[in-house]
Amino acid sequence: MGILILSDTHGLVREVKETVERHAADKVFHCGDFCVDRQREPFAGMVLVKGNCDAAGDVPDEQLTEWKDLKILQTHGHLFGVKSSLMRLHYRAEETGANVVLFGHSHVPVCGVERGILFLNPGSLQLPRGFDVPTYAYLEQLETKKREVRVKVTYYDHRGNPLDRLGGSFSLRR
Repeated sequence: MGILILSDTHGLVREVKETVERHAADKVFHCGDFCVDRQREPFAGMVLVKGNCDAAGDVPDEQLTEWKDLKILQTHGHLFGVKSSLMRLHYRAEETGANVVLFGHSHVPVCGVERGILFLNPGSLQLPRGFDVPTYAYLEQLETKKREVRVKVTYYDHRGNPLDRLGGSFSLRR
């Protein structure tokens, strides 16, 4: 199994519930701007961070989660200026030792590796930008070697159809 990554759902509940039910996942990460009561299903079972549109005072701005051989830094991105550059987010990843960074805010699906760190924005299920359909992502760990971890990222549209134009397999530092 892998992890499901969502962001910027801006009040959607039924669509998020359908997405979560569609995939078997060890964990579900939401990168902020969920804009609903965090105790409401399916959000109550997610690893959440607060976005710039979220009012929940008890949801952190960032989270560090270890899953298998990955150290995942999760944030919304607005506090790191991700619409301009990923540099500040990269510095934060280096500070925390993360090899995966999950973020949102721009609503643009992004997936790439820089210096052994995967930067992944799942896009938005509500208001897509930079892509023609709403998106979310699924990450699987494929194999681990002494100095690297291989992962696969699959993007899906809002109906659960894989989007071959996005994602891929990546080698990350361990």
